Amino acid sequence: MIKMNRIILTVSALVKDNLRNRFVIFWVIVFPVLLTLLFSLVFGGFSTYFHVMVVVQGNENLAKFLNTTDIFQGITNVSLTYAMKHNYIYLKVNGTTFIIYASKQNQQFIPTLEAIVREYYQQDVNNNLHFNVAKITNYTYYDYLISGMIGIVSLSNGVLGIIGVSAGYYRDRLVERLAASPLRSYEWVISLIIYVIIITIISTITVIILGIIFNFIPIISLSFIGFIILSTLLFGGLGAIIYGLTPKDKIFLSEIISNILIFPLMFLSNAFFPSNVYPQYIREFVQYQPLSDIITVIRDFTIYGTLPSMSTILIIVILTIIFIYTGGKLLKLREID
Repeated sequence: MIKMNRIILTVSALVKDNLRNRFVIFWVIVFPVLLTLLFSLVFGGFSTYFHVMVVVQGNENLAKFLNTTDIFQGITNVSLTYAMKHNYIYLKVNGTTFIIYASKQNQQFIPTLEAIVREYYQQDVNNNLHFNVAKITNYTYYDYLISGMIGIVSLSNGVLGIIGVSAGYYRDRLVERLAASPLRSYEWVISLIIYVIIITIISTITVIILGIIFNFIPIISLSFIGFIILSTLLFGGLGAIIYGLTPKDKIFLSEIISNILIFPLMFLSNAFFPSNVYPQYIREFVQYQPLSDIITVIRDFTIYGTLPSMSTILIIVILTIIFIYTGGKLLKLREID
């Protein structure tokens, strides 16, 4: 039977002990702030560095012509909703009338797009073209970046939170003292999970406060908060598995493995840039790896206020259950409980 008072006392001790640790403070607060500021300042207008995606409805040859430019990449067969959620420009062609749907960030490219369209049509209809522009969102790169950072927070705090505390307590022989107490292994696991959820919420609040400075006003809902907890559970379970499988006489390996795992997942994801800017040979991995899926759901909640793909949510729930169950079995206070 679960003793809630033991769990509450353990969680309280974990929070007090670790939030006094400068290393923990760095990963929970300083690291996400520095990373967000770095990418905000360096890539604040990131669309100018890459081809801008333009969805063309009504003229496939125009889309192909856009691909010959150094600025735009034309695609077809994509809905306006999908274009909006991926910050594409949407160009609807109806004879000599063109409706351009673009986000606030992409408004700067509209004059250039109009000029290229006129160039394409000039031999057929001269310049008797009519353009109407509609701003579909107030989307900016800062929205994209900061919502991505929220996903990274759940990854780093989930994996490193579990491994950092477990490995530190093992080296300091505090686990032996806990093993001598009435605390059961599953109560220890529950306490660790609650702890990483708490530090993830602290980190998320810090990133959102920073985001407000860049005019990022997220849509906060119970669904969003619940998903942050779910994603933290997923990565926390993964951290428990890594720690549980690591030989205790080589416990430092768990921290090395976690860093080897986290940084490729972080930088080969859609956290900082959309998947289409990556080389073709890794594009599929970037688009569908777990962190990218989680960030996509976070953006659906915080930026667009739409329901995410239920199939994606189901996959994340299944993976979370598997990781938490397996990690809970591996993360023991004592050999026999």
